[in-house]
Amino acid sequence: MRAALIAVLLLLTPIAATAQDAIDLRSHPLTLNPDDKAQTSIGRLRWRGGFELTSEAAGFGALSDLELSADGRRLLAVSDEGRWLSATFSYDSAGNLAAMTAARMGPLHDTAGRLLSVSIKRRQDAEALARLPDGSLLVAFERAHRLRRFAAGLGGPTAAFPAPPGLAAAPTNAGIEAMVTLADGSLLAFTEGQKVPSPAAGEAFAVYLRGSDGVWRDLALRPSGLFRPTGAALLPSGDVLLLERRFTLLGGLGARLSRIAAADLRPGALLQTSEIAELRAPLTLDNFEGVAVHQASDGSTRITLISDDNLSPWQRSLVVQFELLPRN
Repeated sequence: MRAALIAVLLLLTPIAATAQDAIDLRSHPLTLNPDDKAQTSIGRLRWRGGFELTSEAAGFGALSDLELSADGRRLLAVSDEGRWLSATFSYDSAGNLAAMTAARMGPLHDTAGRLLSVSIKRRQDAEALARLPDGSLLVAFERAHRLRRFAAGLGGPTAAFPAPPGLAAAPTNAGIEAMVTLADGSLLAFTEGQKVPSPAAGEAFAVYLRGSDGVWRDLALRPSGLFRPTGAALLPSGDVLLLERRFTLLGGLGARLSRIAAADLRPGALLQTSEIAELRAPLTLDNFEGVAVHQASDGSTRITLISDDNLSPWQRSLVVQFELLPRN
């Protein structure tokens, strides 16, 4: 009863200070293929290291999206439990991901300053993260569909950000799952499965594009098999890198990375993807939901994925990195 009362008081009381704590984060090295450690590539991806992450910190896990600094050394992630995580990457002499240190975790706040980490689930569910041109951070929440802008870091205060009008019609678990700021400053948002009619495809997934005028315009993504969008990032070319996931009882879990041409990103477009690689068993795999891109010091393009373990003992929190190989 006492614990429940404290939780209610925290939920109702605005928090003036930013709560953030260093956490003990353990990282266990991974290989691309546990059954064949000599395998180092799949499709146009070359393995550049990865970890399984574990921590005894309360609320750790359920990581759903990430942003990386331009040099690929500082990570910021959000979770389904209304929290954020920060950490530092280091690389070995070969440029492979070597360690993840200096981890800190704290709660996201609502617009009244209350902690989302002690809120009800439908208010906590942060699913997508993007950095806006002014340096502020935008978080998309599912279930209670909304966008929130954090001007001074994810541990600070937040303000409402206009959501696409059509998002209100999205099913509870099919709202915005991926966001990316484009080269011209526009914001592109993919829903996980909000279906919209399409003359060319029958049905497609709703995609929204917000231009410099602040107006949201409708696009759509042509479905491809059982895959659904879970993350997006901007490639150096200006094209969009899309992360998708599928799960079936017979086929199990799968993830796919594909490219959407920058020239196709226009209002009313039916977007199609060009596959870069598909990850499936026995490759290292879990519920990959977030993706980030940066350019390494050697000029190569790196792709970092993060997985959502849903706080389940049967799933893992993974961070893995690949080098994007040139097209033939």
